Amino acid sequence: MTNQQQSHKARFLGSKQGLLFLLFAALIWVLSALSEEYTAVVPVYVEIENDATNVILLDTHFNVDASMSATGFSLLYKRLFPPQLELSTNELSTLDLEKPEVSTQYLVNSYRQQFPGRNDLNGFVENSILLPLTAAVVKSFTPTLAAPPALAEGYQLTSPIQINMDEVTASGGKENLESLDAAIFELLTDDIIKEDFVLKAVLMDSIAALAQWNTTEIEVSGTVDRYSDVSFMLPITVANAPSSLDIELTSSSVALKFAAPLSSLKTINAQDFRAEVVYEQATNGQFPVIIYGLPVNAKQVVITPPTVSYLISE
Repeated sequence: MTNQQQSHKARFLGSKQGLLFLLFAALIWVLSALSEEYTAVVPVYVEIENDATNVILLDTHFNVDASMSATGFSLLYKRLFPPQLELSTNELSTLDLEKPEVSTQYLVNSYRQQFPGRNDLNGFVENSILLPLTAAVVKSFTPTLAAPPALAEGYQLTSPIQINMDEVTASGGKENLESLDAAIFELLTDDIIKEDFVLKAVLMDSIAALAQWNTTEIEVSGTVDRYSDVSFMLPITVANAPSSLDIELTSSSVALKFAAPLSSLKTINAQDFRAEVVYEQATNGQFPVIIYGLPVNAKQVVITPPTVSYLISE
């Protein structure tokens, strides 16, 4: 080739026309290469649907490598958009849940059933795979509140808080449930309460994530009233004392103080209460004072003195 011809060729390759020619040639070569058939490893996306009650899914999907023979175009597409294989836990009823291993031949059969028109699958790289599932374990819990409702100053519950469910159940993997010892709910409101209430509470996120629950929401209710202090002086009587003994107490009366709802103050009288000590031979020299007649909704009960000494003469 003469110097003139070489110079002309160099100028052509360096020109815009030459660059377009090279790009077109490269495109033709790539298209030709991709139209050929190859064998390559591509991922297959496996999605599991849980339709069995005895199984917990640790993950709903995973990828498994498969050997496929197809055109370069097809293999490139499969690498970008892996074929999706769907499995059902109900179809795996004979699986050993202690070690849920399945032969990849099962996946081959499933693939060919779901894609009967394809003959691109040669097989999977591994002989068997461990499926991301485990045996379901069920555990029951008594629902508890992370914190009680916030009551306004001077207000108190007149009876214990009521929860609309005695128990909630969780199902999940054995390891998770063994680490779970409580079902703790949080109130959806932090409003200051001055009246009877019905509130929603939801399971704490960190606990809800450990298992599948029959419910993550409960209803909490309670009765509230404003409380006021009530005080009485009560005479002390001695019970269970033999008639042959004369027992003299060092204090003949006791001061009783407690908080009660305003709505019940009009019905509370000193005659409703009785202060009593019970005689016992084996004693440390003091009798504890027992108060009878306290309302069930009484709070902050204080007895002064709580015990009394005594003298015995026959």
